Amino acid sequence: MRPAATLLNFWRLRHAYRTLPNANPAAPTRADIEPTTYCNFRCPHCPSTAASKTPGWRAHLSLAAFRRVLDELPAVYRIKLVGLGEPLLNPEFYDLVRAARRRHVRVLTTTNGSLLGDPDHRRELLSCGLSTLNVSIDAARADTHAVLRPGSNLEAIGDGLSALVRERGRRRRPAIRVWHVIQREAVQELPDLVTRCAEWGVDSLVCTAKITNFGLDTLEEVVGEMRAVREQMAAVVPEARRRAASAGLEFRCPDGPPPRRTPADGRPCRWPWSRTFVTARGEILPCPYASRPTGLVLGRLLPGEEGTPRAAAFQRIWNGAAMQSLREQVRERRNPAFCQACYFGWRPGEGTS
Repeated sequence: MRPAATLLNFWRLRHAYRTLPNANPAAPTRADIEPTTYCNFRCPHCPSTAASKTPGWRAHLSLAAFRRVLDELPAVYRIKLVGLGEPLLNPEFYDLVRAARRRHVRVLTTTNGSLLGDPDHRRELLSCGLSTLNVSIDAARADTHAVLRPGSNLEAIGDGLSALVRERGRRRRPAIRVWHVIQREAVQELPDLVTRCAEWGVDSLVCTAKITNFGLDTLEEVVGEMRAVREQMAAVVPEARRRAASAGLEFRCPDGPPPRRTPADGRPCRWPWSRTFVTARGEILPCPYASRPTGLVLGRLLPGEEGTPRAAAFQRIWNGAAMQSLREQVRERRNPAFCQACYFGWRPGEGTS
């Protein structure tokens, strides 16, 4: 987009979230784009594990397809190349990043860290133009990590991560962060994870509570889990903060999962009015949490195999009947079923569809 058109779109975006229209005149400025659904881990909390045998589920997003997606999203300035697979398994992953950067789009990704031991991957990660690299680590102990992320080797991940930080040297980009999902099985290890992050030399440790299981858990299960985690966190977060301050490590962590179950201002989820999610198969979904095989597909942006719906232009999908219906449901708190287990986006006691 030209600068004037970009500013106009930002204004329309802000106005759309204030007024919550079914037909949105603004184009999304952020997108999550799934580079692959292949993964070398079998994490129990990830739908990819259960979906691995679903016909047609496994796919890589090709460079040609990615360019088509970028053509359809001219207002997007920030992309997360992330989905239900391990991004670095896509053989064209670094070409995807470079293609986006040539269009002045910032790119972030999250890796499970399993390939950081490969010098070729480290060299590409440091030269392709990534803005931020998140390395997902869920425990400080190797045995706990192996339970939460079957197939992982935490010591090898840590060695590769340390090497990546050393090879980056004094450069500021990409920012290298450890992304930690707080779960009951590893809450007590949080202070030790801070220590390990300081030893690896990463820029920051960012923690998030487990707020969803992609709609596979009920609201009651999610809230119950959060209450249990909150009680455990109260005992360990102060020590984690002390260690982070002592080591000079940026540490972002809630003292506990917020008790609210809706956004702070009481308004509905922003995603349907401001962001989009594109799967590796070219499907448009409301958000990443709807991305299991039975998720809510709003339309297809890329041509698929014979028998699949025909591809459509993004704007036709963005304001198509399915998307307008979704916005109406979210605005009126009649969220689809997959929303119900999203801790921040759902208000209990209201209708579902």
